[in-house]
Order: sequence, then C-alpha cells, then structure tokens
Amino acid sequence: MKRIAFIPLLLALLLCGSARGESGEPGFRVAVASDLHYIAPALTDHGPFFTALTENSDGKLMRYMEELTDAFFAEVEAKRPDALLLTGDLSFNGAVLSHEALAEKLRRLEAAGFPVLVVPGNHDLDNPGAAAFSGDGFTRVPSASASVFREIYRDFGYDEALSEDADSLSYVCPLNDTARVMMLDFNTRDHPCGISDGTLRWVRGQLEDARRAGVFVLAAGHQNLFQQTVFRGGYVIDRAEELAALFREYGVLLYLSGHLHVQHWMTADGLTEIATSALSVSPCQYGIVSVEDGALRYETRETDVSAWARAEGRTEPELLDFAAYAVGYFDARNRTSTAEELSLSDYTAEEIERMTEYLVALNRAYFSGDMRAAADMDPDGEIRALWDRYPGLYSLYLASIQGDMGQDYRRWTG
Repeated sequence: MKRIAFIPLLLALLLCGSARGESGEPGFRVAVASDLHYIAPALTDHGPFFTALTENSDGKLMRYMEELTDAFFAEVEAKRPDALLLTGDLSFNGAVLSHEALAEKLRRLEAAGFPVLVVPGNHDLDNPGAAAFSGDGFTRVPSASASVFREIYRDFGYDEALSEDADSLSYVCPLNDTARVMMLDFNTRDHPCGISDGTLRWVRGQLEDARRAGVFVLAAGHQNLFQQTVFRGGYVIDRAEELAALFREYGVLLYLSGHLHVQHWMTADGLTEIATSALSVSPCQYGIVSVEDGALRYETRETDVSAWARAEGRTEPELLDFAAYAVGYFDARNRTSTAEELSLSDYTAEEIERMTEYLVALNRAYFSGDMRAAADMDPDGEIRALWDRYPGLYSLYLASIQGDMGQDYRRWTG
C-alpha cells in the first residue's frame, strides 16, 4: 500500500520537472552532508592541547577544517543543487562563535541562489565542552542554547518554514511545488536522542497536510532511525519505532541521518534510512539525493579539496594531495588506538601487527561505505579468528559488520 501511495507523487515530481522547471530534469536534487564538526579559527591555535585532543578521536581532520569546509561549500555551489541539507553536528563543540562563523559561510551560499536547511546534532546545543583552545590548555566559552541556535540559523530553514514544532527545533520547509523537507531535531534538553508526544503529533499533522497537498516528503535528522551498527544507546532515536510507523503510514520512503560517521543504509518494511558519513572524516563525503528516471536515488561524492586548493593558489602539500593526507591521517589514528588496545594482550608482536593492519583497512572501507573488497582482506578468516579471542567491544564491533562484507553503501535506489 505504501509503495502504491508513492507512485502518484513521484509521477507528479517527474511531470513538473525540477524547481528550475526544465523538462527532463529530476523532480529535485539536493546535497546532504553531516557531521561537519566545524570550529571557528578564532577558537584554536592548533597547539599541543587541541592536537592531542583531536588525535585521540576517530580521525576528524581538524587541522584543515577551515579549508575542507570552504572547499565543500565551493563544490556544492558549483553543482547547483536545489538545496543543501546539513543534518547536525555542525560544530565541533557547540560554541556560539563556531555557529556564527559557519552561518556567515552559509549566507554566501544562499546569496548564490539556493537554500540551505540545517538541524542541530548532539554536539551543537548546551555543550559543556564548548571551549577555546590555546597552547597547553583551554578556556570555556558559551555554547548555543536552542533559542540561540535558532536565531543564528534563522535564515537557513527556520524563517522559510511552513511549520515549526513547539517542542523542538524541527520544521518543515518547501523544496519546490511538489516536495517538502522535514528537518527533525532530537537534541532537546527534555528528550535527548528522543522525541516527545508533542513532536510526534506535530509530525503526523505535517504529514497529513502534505498528503492533502499531494506533495512528496523527504525527512532528515541527525540521530538514527534504525540500529545500523553495534551502537544503539545515544545513537538510535528513542521511540524510533513510532516515528518509523508514521513515515510508513504516510508514504515517506527515505530518512537521511548522520551521527555514526559511517556511510551506511538500511531498509526495513519499505522505509530506508541513509546515514551519510562525516564530512570531517576521510573520505570527506557528502550525498546527492534526486528523483530521476522514475526512481529516488542517493549517491556519495568525495569533496575535492585539492582542486579547491589549486584554484586558491595554496601550496601546502597536504592540501594539494588532500585525499592521500586524509586517508593517512585516518589510518594513523586507527593504527595507534588499535595497537594501544592490544598492547596488554597475550598476542605475539606479529599477531598484533596483523590484527592492527586488518582493522585499519577494514575501518577505512567501513567508514567510506565501500565494503566490496572487505572479504578479501582476510580470505581464510585467520585474522578474524585472532580477534574472536579478544574480549570486549572490538570483537563485537567486528562481528557486527560481517553482514556488510561485499556491500556498497555509497549508492541506493528506491
């Protein structure tokens, strides 16, 4: 029933053409990115404290965050989508100054002629870790509250919204005459990683209104609708089943999220969630969602920082071969953390090296979403057998991704 209900909407999109009204164009084409983790340059000198802090993370490319962000926005502007969706964790630590600096960049994008729609993530609001970093230490700085966030980003979805939810920073915004975007916030003080009764009622009301208007709804938020990895608490939305039931009832086929930093998608009973990997982590991907050739499509793009650097006249070797730098940085962070994890084990030095290099290569594939060659990394299962002997989260993590071997999560067609 849900698939049949979608067909008239898809046909309407195709017949109406894009927001630009060109015959044969897709009904819409939007770019989506998540987990920018942007930090204003004024908040860090990239000194010893900040460097140590970031190098103990999952490979966020904080040293060149300004350049990566500018390169991404320049690339999106050149591609001219109908809109850019930013699905949370816009900031590194919720600092007001970072949000303000990012909003200035977004104003330049909107001045180029296409809308930007934002929604907060778990890093963005009331963050006790908001700080400025200098030398060997840090100083606390104000973090954005919900009201401050809404004021800073009022030009990026909120003031153009058809409706805003009273219980959260969720809203619905028109994309064109035949499509709307529902941006969902799950980061309120009262319902962290959750959704209130009032918000669920608001979602139903907006989906009912869209049904009456005969328009397609694309949903997006930061946290996850399905448990796509070993992680659940703090990742999967509380009461996600109720939200998913509403989406299915009203024919919403696609929900866009982030949060995991892993490129992945999952379909259950006709509803698909695509988690776009972190823009701030190698391979610095974003997604393109379109209605084209009678189908709803998604595919990733890697931000070409090197092309931007050459155009800007930059000469830093890391920028001129940014993809290699990003992969190397990601691998190094994983190699260090894995070797430290295994250092107190009873494995031999040779076994630790094999286990470490296997996990480094597997993580690189998993985060990118391209798991097609993953099974060939350990064809006889010898390294996996070594990991199976290891107690703790690492073994559970490896076990949880066995079903992803051979898959390509960078593309999806509905």
